[in-house]
Amino acid sequence: MAPVLEGPRAVVFLLETTVVGLDEATTIFFLGLASAVLGTVVTWTAYRGFVRNDSQPMLFLAIGVAFLTVVPFVLSHAVELTTDAADATVLLVVTACHLLGLIAIVRSFRRPNSG
Repeated sequence: MAPVLEGPRAVVFLLETTVVGLDEATTIFFLGLASAVLGTVVTWTAYRGFVRNDSQPMLFLAIGVAFLTVVPFVLSHAVELTTDAADATVLLVVTACHLLGLIAIVRSFRRPNSG
């Protein structure tokens, strides 16, 4: 009898064994890539809103979404491939990107003339 898996581990197991047949690292890479691609679409759409309406909040929203989705994916793989950095360093880079993205999104909530 197979062990019962719950939560995210069950999702990875399902993707790994029955849906696409890829190993765990490859599955994680492609899920991250899908997230980065979708983040790029949202970022581009928000940026177009900034250009079309000269809306500074849309610019900050675009920057925030990029730093939550695209930048961490790219930087984490760049750091991992080009250096012998520890996993903690990669995690620090990703966490810093997430923090900057959230700060930009919070900034996008402010009205342009509120200071």
